[in-house]
Amino acid sequence: MPSKSRLDHLDMLRGFAAFLVLAEHVRAYTFQSYAELSQAGVQTGVFVKAFYFSTGLGHQAVIIFFALSGFLVGGKAFSEILNRQFIWSRYIARRLTRLWIVIIPILILTLLLDTIGLKLTSGEGCDGSYYNIYFFCPNTLIENYHSLLIFFGNLAFLQTIYVPIFGSNVPMWSLANEFWYYIVFPLATWLGLARISVISRTLGIFILLFLLIALPRWLLEVGVIWVAGAVAAWCTQRQAFANFTRSTFMRLGAATLLISALILSRAPTIELGDLALGLAVALVLPVLANLPSLGGTYATLARASSEISYTLYLTHFPFLTLIVVTGFAPVRLPPSMAVAGLYTALILSAIIWAAVLWWCFERNTDRVYSWIASKLPVYRISTSEK
Repeated sequence: MPSKSRLDHLDMLRGFAAFLVLAEHVRAYTFQSYAELSQAGVQTGVFVKAFYFSTGLGHQAVIIFFALSGFLVGGKAFSEILNRQFIWSRYIARRLTRLWIVIIPILILTLLLDTIGLKLTSGEGCDGSYYNIYFFCPNTLIENYHSLLIFFGNLAFLQTIYVPIFGSNVPMWSLANEFWYYIVFPLATWLGLARISVISRTLGIFILLFLLIALPRWLLEVGVIWVAGAVAAWCTQRQAFANFTRSTFMRLGAATLLISALILSRAPTIELGDLALGLAVALVLPVLANLPSLGGTYATLARASSEISYTLYLTHFPFLTLIVVTGFAPVRLPPSMAVAGLYTALILSAIIWAAVLWWCFERNTDRVYSWIASKLPVYRISTSEK
């Protein structure tokens, strides 16, 4: 992997991807859709068109997350497996600590915020009545998604697979993908490349086959993006390849590829799929990883936006939903300075909310993991001999 000083651009991409998700959700809550503007005969200039395009990349941003996760998490895991340094207990503890330290409080806060919304609105907007207005709203009473089964199902990363998403927290869907990619693909690599005992290999094959049967095909297919990111990270470690990515031609080509893929992903006639977009992003990541660090304010902003990105992604939606359903829903307005001001205020509020929760929970990830790791056995189940 590239040195820490060279991760500025990956950090910035990660933070920017989280912001794109937030920007799309806030725009959908405040502005009329572009189709509504067209039907009403509202004239839109270049600026408005660019705004609607750029704030419609929330789903694409999640695909970027998958490729980045493969690059940062998968690449390290694959390298440790190849170097016989992989320890399953510590790997899983690290991944669960990273995910649960935000998920557990956010599931509880989601329940709290949803309940407040239900009480203040007498259920209006939380009962499926806004489903045809806001495409991400539930189509039934939100209380139906507050059961203990759904709570623990989301905690076990089974949302969209065997249980619904908990409450109003729509972005939770991608966490199921993320977690099972952490398990399935490193496990397959470990079984194929690690020098392990017959008992370990037999048990690993059984677990892998069970997961391949139990997990839906669509989830595994999208996982190719995660694998592509991991392969890209492995390639980045090769000196000859790293030198190649530093050429001006490769840098211009990577920028062109990423921008073109994002544009085509929104083109109504082409509809570039998630897999193609994810593979394009994976191809670009080695170039970004080998760009020289800009340092200074850019590095500080990149690091800060990256550190808060997970919390921002997972906390903004229930918070915004409460504000909207108790404030001005279901009104959405055409572009104007007043609506732009409301849009900006909601964006800033969500970021501040996320920053507070990051300070309370996610910033303690390393401390919590270090404590857990100190309690774990050091036996490497990935090797049968020393």
